[in-house]
Amino acid sequence: MGGDRKDSAAPMNELDFPTIAWLLISVQLFGFLSAWAARLSEGSKLQALGQHLFFIALPLMGGATVAAFTVGPGCWLLCCTTLATMILTVTCDFRKGREAATW
Repeated sequence: MGGDRKDSAAPMNELDFPTIAWLLISVQLFGFLSAWAARLSEGSKLQALGQHLFFIALPLMGGATVAAFTVGPGCWLLCCTTLATMILTVTCDFRKGREAATW
């Protein structure tokens, strides 16, 4: 009775590759959009919203990068690149004609 159980069923916590790929792509798009929202909203009424979106996306992208290590080298490399691009987008000033701050 108790020994008739077959272990051929897949565990419930496994996700197939297309699902993981779409989740990673979604997090990366959200990361890019939040970085640009934070940068473009600087000085406007929406600045706080842009910054909040970025600070939500930053740990999500970090977690996606860590999770991508289990998928394969191409996935984690793309996630690392997205994370670095997000940080550079927010910290670099792309406007022309603005002088650097002097201390």
